Amino acid sequence: MKKEQDKLINYLKSIDDAYEEYAKAKGMTYISLVILEEIYEAGSGCTQKQISRDTHYPKQTVNLVVKSFWEDGYVELKEIPTDRRHKYIVLTEKGRKHCEEVVAPLWEKEECVITDMGKNESEELVRLLELYCNLYRDGINKIK
Repeated sequence: MKKEQDKLINYLKSIDDAYEEYAKAKGMTYISLVILEEIYEAGSGCTQKQISRDTHYPKQTVNLVVKSFWEDGYVELKEIPTDRRHKYIVLTEKGRKHCEEVVAPLWEKEECVITDMGKNESEELVRLLELYCNLYRDGINKIK
């Protein structure tokens, strides 16, 4: 069974490696691309706290990346009237254009991969990954 686990980990790592290569080709880091995707997906804005929660990256890491996006003119920080401690991160026009050049093609390629796999295979992959995740989480909960 260890051999199958090693294969799974290597395949997942290979996907991460491809993602990292794409990020580098676009002049970004893996983490900055993940955070840019989060901001783009949020549409009308999100907070650093939300990004940190969704990505599991430390708040300090998210803050550094968001600050660099702000310095590059990709985002603006808007005050939240009901919570002055946090700010909404909103893409600027320059940021939206950057996302259309970097994030949108990545998402399109991800959709193409699922389409190329075919309906049955992609559904089976999702089903098996869901099963694996549930069993893994249950197993971890038992040894905590």
